[in-house]
Amino acid sequence: MKVEFEVTAIGRSDSDSSVDSFKKVELVRVHELSKSMTVAEIEELFSSLCQEVEESHRNSHGCAGKITVRAKKENGGLTYLG
Repeated sequence: MKVEFEVTAIGRSDSDSSVDSFKKVELVRVHELSKSMTVAEIEELFSSLCQEVEESHRNSHGCAGKITVRAKKENGGLTYLG
């Protein structure tokens, strides 16, 4: 099934022309994952994506994200979309 990961890091940015300046770095990836994958394995994948985003923005104040699995009920079962 396809699983969408959206990961965002926000932090201060250097700017001579403004009092406060912030930079947002966002990464969106779609992974084809097995139904047997555990929540711990998904957390590990999410953590590695957070690390990748935070490394691209040195002044990051943290990482937030969203994990999405799209499905619909069809013929008495689930059909995964994507």
